[in-house]
Amino acid sequence: MSIRKMKETANWYGNVVFIFIITWKLSVILFQFKMIVTNPLSILYFNGGMKGFWIGIAAGIVYTYFYMKHNEVRIEQFIQAWLLFIVIYEIVFAYVSQKSLIWLLIQLIIGILVIILSFLKEKQWIWQLQIMILYIGVLAVLYSLQNQLLSLPMAVYVIIVITLSLLAKIRRPNLD
Repeated sequence: MSIRKMKETANWYGNVVFIFIITWKLSVILFQFKMIVTNPLSILYFNGGMKGFWIGIAAGIVYTYFYMKHNEVRIEQFIQAWLLFIVIYEIVFAYVSQKSLIWLLIQLIIGILVIILSFLKEKQWIWQLQIMILYIGVLAVLYSLQNQLLSLPMAVYVIIVITLSLLAKIRRPNLD
C-alpha cells in the first residue's frame, strides 16, 4: 500500500492488523482470568483461542467503521487491500501446507488475475466489490472441492465481504 502511495489505506490496514492481534492475544484475560492472575506471564504464551479470534475480527470491523466515518477514505482501496491479503494468504497457505504443484499454480493464476482486474478497475468501487465477491465465490468452489467449505478462512472471508459491502453502502448511499 505504501509503495502505491495509498498512505491512508496502509495506515488503516496496519492498525486493523495490530488491533486484531492485540485483541486476540489479550482476550485470554477474559477467558482464563484465574490463570492470568496466578501467572501473569502466561499472557505472553497464550491467546484467546477461537473466541478471542472472533472478538479480534469484531474489533477490526468496529475500528474500520469508525475509521471510515471520521476520515475521508475510499472504500475501493480498502477492498483492494483485502483482496491483496487474501490472494497472498491463499498462495502462501497452499505452499506451506504442501499442496500439489497443480493446486498451487491454480491458486497463483487465479490470484494474479484477481489482482490484475483489481488494479485495472482501482477507481471504480462497484467493480472492486464485484471482483471481491467473485473471488470469494471462486474460493468457495475451491474450498468445497477440498471438503472445507465451512472452514475458518471461508467464514472470515464471507464476514469481511459482507462488512465491506455494507460499509460501501453506508459510504455511498446511492448504490441503487
